[in-house]
Amino acid sequence: MVANSHDRTALIEALAWQHAMGIDEILLDKPAPDEGLSMADLILPEKTLSGQASPAGQSGNQAQDPANPPEGAAAETVEPAATSSSPPPSGQPASLAGITSLEGLRDALAALDGCALKHTASNMIFADGNPGARLMVIGDVPGRDEDRVGLPLVGSDGQLFDRMLASIGLSRADIYIVPLIPWRPPGNRTPTAEEMALLLPFLYRHVQLATPEMLLLLGGVTAKTMLPPGGGILKLRGRWHDIDYGDGTARPTLATLHPAYLCRSPAQKRLAFADLVALAGKLG
Repeated sequence: MVANSHDRTALIEALAWQHAMGIDEILLDKPAPDEGLSMADLILPEKTLSGQASPAGQSGNQAQDPANPPEGAAAETVEPAATSSSPPPSGQPASLAGITSLEGLRDALAALDGCALKHTASNMIFADGNPGARLMVIGDVPGRDEDRVGLPLVGSDGQLFDRMLASIGLSRADIYIVPLIPWRPPGNRTPTAEEMALLLPFLYRHVQLATPEMLLLLGGVTAKTMLPPGGGILKLRGRWHDIDYGDGTARPTLATLHPAYLCRSPAQKRLAFADLVALAGKLG
């Protein structure tokens, strides 16, 4: 049976989209290196399918760019798109540099009027746990439960996270938890680039003032925001990164899967547990 040009184009576009969405992460326990395969390795020449090679540069039969999936393709459901993929800057605004305590940082956030999120959220989510802990956990963008209670990682996600901590002998009294941003966006939408640019310096200052020895990042949005570019959460997780959060100190930072994702995909709990074991080893 000979495949026509239209069928071949549709198959290539579907394959390119699956490749961009991380099909290697689904099939393998450990994702293959990005440089191991390219789309050129996966696509047979036109003549293999139709008996006649297509002219060079004919756009109708070229592979879809993996960075631009076909129109109408389903969006990635593992984690929302990251707002930023750059490491933290080496400094912060002078107004933040003058804040010398966590209480002063909380007051500065409470007095911030330049962020519209503050006026649509029910509560500001600042932190939970032990501010003197060796481990700081940075959660995701606050959701409905966090907005209602005013604390990070509550509800069913928080209950699972507590069990995750207990599996390595920790509790909330042993760690310090902060959200990626302090207010819930309306409708749980993704924060805009402007909102993230305004609020991330407060998070960096939070790390500087709490002075943790190491950090754990929960979920793809947080990992992509705080770590150098490196793919999706299934590629970023499980590896230690030395990150300077703006005070000249490189702190070991580990990303793992968010409890909300684990509630939807319980089979991936084995990956999160492997990350927790690595964390426990680092904590000693």
